[in-house]
Amino acid sequence: MNVFGRSNLEATSVLGLTGAAAILVIGAFVPVSATVQPDVQLAFSVFLATVLLWITKPVPYTISSILCVILLYTLGVASTFEAATVGFASNLVFFMVLLLLIGKSVAKVDLDEWVATLLVSPESTPKSSIRRLAATILLLAFIMPSGTARTATFFPIVDRVNELYNIDNDSQFRRLAYYVIGHLNPVGSLALMTGGGMAIAASALTSSIVRPITWVEWALYMTPPIVLLFTIGIAAASFVYDVDDDRDLQTREVRTDGSIDGIDGIDGAPESLTRDQLIVVGTLLTATCFWIVGSFVGISTIIPGMFVVLVFSLPGVRIVTAKEVRSINWGIIFLIGTMLSLLEVMQDLNAFDFLISGLASVLPLGAPTAVVLLMLFFVAIFVRTAFSSVSAAFLVMFPILLEFATLLEVNQLYLSFGLAILLMSTTLLPFNNATVLISYEQGPLTMREVTALGLLTLAFAFVIVALSWTLYWPFVDAVSPL
Repeated sequence: MNVFGRSNLEATSVLGLTGAAAILVIGAFVPVSATVQPDVQLAFSVFLATVLLWITKPVPYTISSILCVILLYTLGVASTFEAATVGFASNLVFFMVLLLLIGKSVAKVDLDEWVATLLVSPESTPKSSIRRLAATILLLAFIMPSGTARTATFFPIVDRVNELYNIDNDSQFRRLAYYVIGHLNPVGSLALMTGGGMAIAASALTSSIVRPITWVEWALYMTPPIVLLFTIGIAAASFVYDVDDDRDLQTREVRTDGSIDGIDGIDGAPESLTRDQLIVVGTLLTATCFWIVGSFVGISTIIPGMFVVLVFSLPGVRIVTAKEVRSINWGIIFLIGTMLSLLEVMQDLNAFDFLISGLASVLPLGAPTAVVLLMLFFVAIFVRTAFSSVSAAFLVMFPILLEFATLLEVNQLYLSFGLAILLMSTTLLPFNNATVLISYEQGPLTMREVTALGLLTLAFAFVIVALSWTLYWPFVDAVSPL
């Protein structure tokens, strides 16, 4: 990072720390309104200060999250330390740990690289490789629950494929491919409850606040809209980036074993799976069956996840070791546990009633419900642009919008689905999503292109949510036996 970059980062950090401290001082000593109870004001001050620290990141997520828990207890917002840490008892926290370990296991045995070799064959064209790329990313949601890991895996593969076609680094193919792995890849994670961190957080929060939802139900409600959004996004971007469909690999020497000469690591046909890869594939397929069966007989989703990690860590297997446990992103684990604790404490204090009444005074609640919902979604999107973690933005905005859903008498389940799709589709700046940040730093897309493609994806997401809310999700409710 250059000097100016470091200076901006330091300035943001100082601003975050100063702002958080000011919020806490005001919350503790300056009555804001006679209608707000002191404990509610303290709860909001801790909430806002913590969110500011998460956005500006002057300290790691783990430190700011622990600070929040301690403040809840020492300031008397939570009656006991156990009450201040209640969110860490949620199965979401443990499920996220298991899914992160599974994602690392897939990468450790190079299963992601094996799947990536499906992108090309001696008869491939750039356009066909884009189609294969999209299909492969959607497939990997079943076995690789991390959009960031999928992006990190695919951007060197895309670069090698681009070289294989003998086209420039700023080619239309490479730009479209980086849009797929940056913008659309995380959206595809929502197709399955276990497809990524956002899907896990959204499904767990929906199950705990709205109603229990099974793995199969999530797939029924979310997979068709997500696949449609994925397909429309690629089709629209293909008009922007006119990828050549004539160039093929026939000019390269094709070896007798079917591999393609010139680029190491990409072959005409994937090699046979290794022992560890077979263990990973077999175990994950078994777990997927458990998730499906569990949806009908009431098996918690965390049990198959525990089964997978246990098998991976057994003697003689050792795909998961202490090294993998140490290297998972504990910051996001602490962030989720802390946010769940915050929400529980604030709900016990009825703190959101004050916020809802304040927003209700500026929103046109007498207007048609669709108009009010649209405005609420725009508020959520505006807040989302300040976060680098879509899961954190969802955890912050979901309970607030849920209160309005009750006030407006709209379907809370549909609201949770719609909010998840819209927030995941919101990428106006590279830092809004780790996958876009990786593709922006490593690929040919400019800042202007990142924003334009993000707006394009968000516009289609609004259309998909509207159609799903009015047509598809009611149809699922009508025909689903679950």
